[in-house]
Amino acid sequence: MVVAVWGYFLLQRIEINNYKLMLTNMIDEYIAIEKFVKNPADIVKSIKHSTDVRVTIIKDDGQVLYESDREIKGMENHLSRPEVQQALSEGIGHSVRHSVSIDRDLLYVAKYDKNRFIRMAYKLDSIKDKFIKFWLKAMMLFAVAMFLAFYLTIKLSKNISLDLDKIKNSLDGILNKKYDLEFNDAKCCLEFESISEDIKKVATKLKKREKQKQNYTKKLKSITKKQSDVISAISHEFKNPVAAIIGYAQTVKEDDSISRDMRVRFLQKVLNNSNKISNMIDRLSLAMKLENENIALRKTIFLLRPLLEDVKETILQKYKDRDIKIECEEVEVTFDKTMFENLLINLVENALKYSEDEVVIRATKDRLEVIDRGIGIEGNDLKRLTEKFFRVDTLSWDNSIGVGLYIVKYILKLHGLELMIESKKGEGSKFWFELE
Repeated sequence: MVVAVWGYFLLQRIEINNYKLMLTNMIDEYIAIEKFVKNPADIVKSIKHSTDVRVTIIKDDGQVLYESDREIKGMENHLSRPEVQQALSEGIGHSVRHSVSIDRDLLYVAKYDKNRFIRMAYKLDSIKDKFIKFWLKAMMLFAVAMFLAFYLTIKLSKNISLDLDKIKNSLDGILNKKYDLEFNDAKCCLEFESISEDIKKVATKLKKREKQKQNYTKKLKSITKKQSDVISAISHEFKNPVAAIIGYAQTVKEDDSISRDMRVRFLQKVLNNSNKISNMIDRLSLAMKLENENIALRKTIFLLRPLLEDVKETILQKYKDRDIKIECEEVEVTFDKTMFENLLINLVENALKYSEDEVVIRATKDRLEVIDRGIGIEGNDLKRLTEKFFRVDTLSWDNSIGVGLYIVKYILKLHGLELMIESKKGEGSKFWFELE
């Protein structure tokens, strides 16, 4: 309906513009042939008779000189007519209005030429009759086209629905591990047929993979057990800080009577335990990346002592009541600096956990040592110290996840180096590696 209404007014405008152009051309033809005839009234009457176009010749003062549709005697002055006024100012003018002289609605076009106006007009009802007939034909064609489009849309929609139902049933079958699919040729289009072929291929591959999966059941059981052990170890390490966070948070939430200082103290406990969890997650993530060899080295040359000072400052922010001593020559090394810093942090933190005295970092041109005067490590534990998730039983109180030395070993391995460990029960431990 919108198209019909919009089309009506658009076609009407186009039709009127066409008749304006026609009348303008007829005026130009009249001007061209008028000089060859003696009596202009004959031309005016001839045009009216052959084309049914009203012709009026008007002096520049508005007096009618010739008129095709009635006697000029008694006719009003036409200077005030809209089309005449427009022609006077612009050279040519037009209007659609009711003619009092002949009592009809007309389309007027007037042109100013040599101190006179040549005006021609066509009956508006004739224009409308022709226009409406044309508009009705256009709307009939449009309606037929819409009907055909609607019919084809319904038919296409039905075929699409059938094909989509087949595809859905096939996918449901795959989800239920029914891989023997029956999918006939698509009724809608080649794209759906291509999709159905792809689904068949996927079903075939999944069926093959399902058989392979059954063959690996025994291996998966052993892997599952290993993963269960890992998860158990991680769960054990996360248990204490998580429990602490929950306990302190519930106390702060439920006990309105606790003082501000106590509340701040409890929130600090929550923050500290959250940081412990964050550090354990970061270490675990790095350990996994190293194990999968998913890290590329970016070696640079740098001075060792400034890095050791940075590491000391970082660690003492966490272990504020401990002391770290640095004994370092002017040494220039070639390492991945970020990974080397991570290595040092893990080594020094490990030494701090195993001792209560100061930890010494000693570096020469040939080697780097981290020395503690702690409890020392026995032979059996010493061999397993760099294994992932391993912790010495005597340190079961510690919240370490047991990957620090594992990370150190792998970082050194990536640089072609090896971690060496020397320890005596009750005397302390030394962790060292070559720098070249």
